[in-house]
Amino acid sequence: MKYHSFESIEKSAELLDSILEGSTEYAIIATDLDDRIVLWNKGAELLYGYSADEVIGDYSPIDLHGKNMIKNNILFFKRNVEENSIFDFQVNAVRKDGSTVPVSITATPRVNSKGEELGFLIITRDITKAKMQERFRDSITEIAHLINLFKNLDEMCNEIIKLISTFLDIKVVFLCIFDEYNKSFKVTSHIGLNEMASSHGCSFLNDLHTNSSRCNSCFETFSQYVITSSSIENHKIRHYINPDLTLPCNSVVINIPLLSDMSLLGILHVIVPASQKSMYLEDTQILSLISNEISAGIQRKRLEQENQLYSENLEAMVQDRTEQLRQKDAQLVQSGKLATLGEMATGIAHEINQPLGSISLMTQGLLMAHKREKLTMDILELKLNSILEQIHRIDKIINHLRTFGRQSSETKEEVNINKPLLDVFELIGQQLKNHNTTIDIHLENHLPPILADSNRLEQVFLNLISNARDALEEQETKVHNLLQDQAPPEWAKNWFKQIYVSTYSKNGRVFASIKDNAGGIPHEVLNKIFEPFFTTKEVGKGTGLGLSISYGIIKEFNGEITVETEKDKGTEFILSFPSMLN
Repeated sequence: MKYHSFESIEKSAELLDSILEGSTEYAIIATDLDDRIVLWNKGAELLYGYSADEVIGDYSPIDLHGKNMIKNNILFFKRNVEENSIFDFQVNAVRKDGSTVPVSITATPRVNSKGEELGFLIITRDITKAKMQERFRDSITEIAHLINLFKNLDEMCNEIIKLISTFLDIKVVFLCIFDEYNKSFKVTSHIGLNEMASSHGCSFLNDLHTNSSRCNSCFETFSQYVITSSSIENHKIRHYINPDLTLPCNSVVINIPLLSDMSLLGILHVIVPASQKSMYLEDTQILSLISNEISAGIQRKRLEQENQLYSENLEAMVQDRTEQLRQKDAQLVQSGKLATLGEMATGIAHEINQPLGSISLMTQGLLMAHKREKLTMDILELKLNSILEQIHRIDKIINHLRTFGRQSSETKEEVNINKPLLDVFELIGQQLKNHNTTIDIHLENHLPPILADSNRLEQVFLNLISNARDALEEQETKVHNLLQDQAPPEWAKNWFKQIYVSTYSKNGRVFASIKDNAGGIPHEVLNKIFEPFFTTKEVGKGTGLGLSISYGIIKEFNGEITVETEKDKGTEFILSFPSMLN
């Protein structure tokens, strides 16, 4: 066993101290027992606008988090907390100049090696970008919903442009669709442009090098199929901007290609302040997802028009499209999987942030113990092993996400149905616990195998358990309201969120049951729940594809799915598959 000298430990601690104090990504603050600030790093200076000299040794500024403050306490929660408890908050930080920034705060009591409380340790992170990404994801979900509502292409495009403007808070958005007949792009839908904007267009296919009507950045988008940007001053659309709008003089135009296989359907343009340029360009993956949804909507509307034109020869068309539809079905399954991951993004981020926060706090604890000459090799080894465990936890979550998000092959193999069912809880098990949901699992050992694909079965179970989670959240609100009455029903008094999961074999078939104790499914819609795009959830909280895709996957593996439901008792989905031992 190798032992490090005290001098090397001291140098490592000094280096770590320097890194923490100089860190700009996180605001790291520590207080003593009198709530006076003893540590205020560079990140805190940048985030809050106060220098270390202004706050070290004093109480935190009273307006650090606005009206959320309680008696100048930076933590704005009670002091009688459990030792080593960790608290997570999302609030608006108030900077010295009065501006606000959305932040995520992780706080914990600081204790020495004897367990004596020393004060508090607070780690604050600017989540402006995370909020923007959340708005991006919400817009993707809404666009996916819109493309299934409107009957014609123009209506759909107009509503999509309005939605992007509203969700992303962008004053000028316009869509140029490629005109095959004239070989040019024309503005078809817009927000923030005047009535003459429809006359604006770019032609790239004739005299490419001298065409005065083209915009250079648009030409790059057209020729390279990549997201580009340029100053508004260099774009011809500036002549058509509504004069009532006031845009920053350094605004930029972001050009996003709408792709269909290897062809370009059009270009989506958004005009944003130059200060936001990097944020949009860094999130090109999300912009591409928005582009894909719009492209899918345009293609769908064009296909609908094509189907109307060729309705008399439908049988021939079905034969021509059979192979394409098979490929599209695989894409739809994958899209449903990615949509599920998108809906889980916030929870997954929290899953990863928890071990990251623990690592940071344990590191801080080691540093504090060392400064007070209380750091022993036993404590060091214990904390380092704990840090390694948290790193393994993060690695496990990321590796499983990669496996789940991968495109599934169409091959079938022997599968023990318990494995994909347990894999689901690797993804969302902690989320369910965090929402006070009790999970009751009873899995039969030595189940006979079935012929299926484990990855796609996991998608089915994830959808069913996520639906149960959402139904329990709605029922929790209902129970809360009932308990406010003077005479609430008996069942509501002792109600708590539960999900029951079980597997078993019987009569040559393998069964899996997902059951909740939520409000149940209304009987008038029970026969519609497996229809594509049917959903009882609020707009923006579901596409209506989950159960439809799950039904198709189950049928592909020669399985059956039945539903039993009762009002205020819950719903049970029972899946069964033929055993390979028959």
